[in-house]
Amino acid sequence: MKPSLFRLHAVVLLVVVGLVASSCGGSDDSSASATSASEEADGEATAVSEPAEGDQAATDDGFPLTFTNCDDEFTLDSAPERVLLMEAAAPSLLFAAGAMDRVVARIEDFPEEYYTADEMAVLRAIPALLAEATATGGVEVSIEEIIAHEPDIVIGYDTATLTHDTLGDVGIQLYVMPPFCDNPPTPSFESILEEVRLYGEIFGTTEIASASAAAMEAAVATAADAPVAAGKTAAALYVSSDGSAIYAYSSLGMVHPLMEALGMTNVFAELSERVPEVSIEEVIGRNPQILVLLYDDTGLTPEEISAMVTGRQGAGSITAVAEGAVYPLLFNYAEPPTPLVVEGLSVLSTQIAR
Repeated sequence: MKPSLFRLHAVVLLVVVGLVASSCGGSDDSSASATSASEEADGEATAVSEPAEGDQAATDDGFPLTFTNCDDEFTLDSAPERVLLMEAAAPSLLFAAGAMDRVVARIEDFPEEYYTADEMAVLRAIPALLAEATATGGVEVSIEEIIAHEPDIVIGYDTATLTHDTLGDVGIQLYVMPPFCDNPPTPSFESILEEVRLYGEIFGTTEIASASAAAMEAAVATAADAPVAAGKTAAALYVSSDGSAIYAYSSLGMVHPLMEALGMTNVFAELSERVPEVSIEEVIGRNPQILVLLYDDTGLTPEEISAMVTGRQGAGSITAVAEGAVYPLLFNYAEPPTPLVVEGLSVLSTQIAR
């Protein structure tokens, strides 16, 4: 499924990456995923004649870097210098990788609930680009607008006009965030850590990214070691902003491992779709002890979100409703897999523990 239920208010950022030397610090580590253009025997590299003009000599900075994205393999000869970034939760990946200081353009605003005051100051200082909303809740920016800003790489998701081929034809790389691939990987906290580390390789900031990944790994372990909802059954529901529909998350959503880390058992885990629409009768029938209500309309209060479910006919018979165990959670704290979900683990844990 495309971005509609990952983010109903998607945004596009234009990121400009400065010189790698200005921010890569000690990023001399070569990743196992990086492939060198030429690897010589020990001590013999100095004997090799200089490459012809225009050839990319192998270096110790991790480039050329080869990686797989949506089942396709791509190679970067050097860290991108100009990056266009799409997706509302993506800044958390760049902050974690130490690359947000390179952003020079964006589209729309970022919900301030997800970021610190300092981070919001960075985001608000970024000039906005023009884009049009799509029927699925995403945004569309013209190829001409993208070309005008001369990015080396676009990070986010593909659209009807923004594809690997269309951007590749004008010399621009498209990196689709894994959750938006046609065959997305099973979400997990480990996938978030891997993505942060990959961004460190892409931007030449491996030390910063590795440190961020280690801190997040420790935070997840701490929550899992003392789960606040051990043995409880739960359902994670997405509530449409007008209250007309509710959707239940199966084991294919990132919110599933989030619930598991806190000790919950997802009563909708076996569903074959990631987030199908369900009726209140189905929720009543499964009778979860905890309800996690995902929403992204910040114009509504948590109490208003809760009422969209608890106020439905028969909902009072659900154990979670009867016992007051209903927890509204801002969408990007659970979906898609980004560092915001690690923060969401703490946010939800605090709510439940009160």
